[in-house]
Amino acid sequence: MRIKNHKNGNEYLQTASGIWVRNFTKTSNCQDINTLIKKDDFSVFLNNEISNSRHQFLRIDDLQIQHPNVVIVSDGYGFKEKQQIISKLKGHVIVLAVNSALRKWNLSHKGIINYYVVNNPYHECLSYLPTKHAYFPKCITSTRTHYKFVEKYRGYLYRYVPVPQANYRGTDPGCTYKIDDYRNPICAAIGLSFHFGVKKLLLLCCDDSFKDNRPGTEKLENEFHMYPQHRIAHDVIDGNLYWLKNQEITDVEIKDHSCGPKYANAAYIQEEDICDFFNIEGA
Repeated sequence: MRIKNHKNGNEYLQTASGIWVRNFTKTSNCQDINTLIKKDDFSVFLNNEISNSRHQFLRIDDLQIQHPNVVIVSDGYGFKEKQQIISKLKGHVIVLAVNSALRKWNLSHKGIINYYVVNNPYHECLSYLPTKHAYFPKCITSTRTHYKFVEKYRGYLYRYVPVPQANYRGTDPGCTYKIDDYRNPICAAIGLSFHFGVKKLLLLCCDDSFKDNRPGTEKLENEFHMYPQHRIAHDVIDGNLYWLKNQEITDVEIKDHSCGPKYANAAYIQEEDICDFFNIEGA
């Protein structure tokens, strides 16, 4: 692990794949020094930003919720069965759902999604919209999220601005709150957790692994498999967890209940121990 102090005043951690992850807890000088955005995406991002600017959004800057317990839930392996865990945590945590967790949410479990976090700039983002029910929790969306998703979403919408990257800054919609999302909604949710004053964080089904061996995949220690590009995303998430865990303001305890590779900065937790982690009695 390599950490450097940049001349722009930020600290950055370099992942194994060479991506620099900014210490988002220490400074407001928001700069992403990576150049990962392809020129072909410039017009896609800009079109989304301009189209979304015509919408009425609530201000993420004014979302002054403080909560010590946060769960970030995705639709990774075992999500169908494991989402019932959320019902046991009701009233004790804030739940941030990402990826297809909203579309696949089972209302019969009585679990509640407090916020859906989305930043996919492509047309595939529309596949995240609910299809079997009309459950639309409050949504926290990037300015670069595909504009048709924003148009079709039927719940309250909050907007955030991704931290500008070295080769693309985008438009300025007048929203001061910026998030280092690396085009990954889990990273965005980690930034929001910090904004909420998290003390205990659980990652639930936040992985892209699967049991069967497919061409071009790598085998994990737990006998599951995943594609190399998902390993890159995993390491960026872990870099964000490092800064959250090692911030100077307060201690944060981080647990993971997913089937992907181990996180260096989030200890794995068994399902039966999750309620104890959040100090929930009688669950």
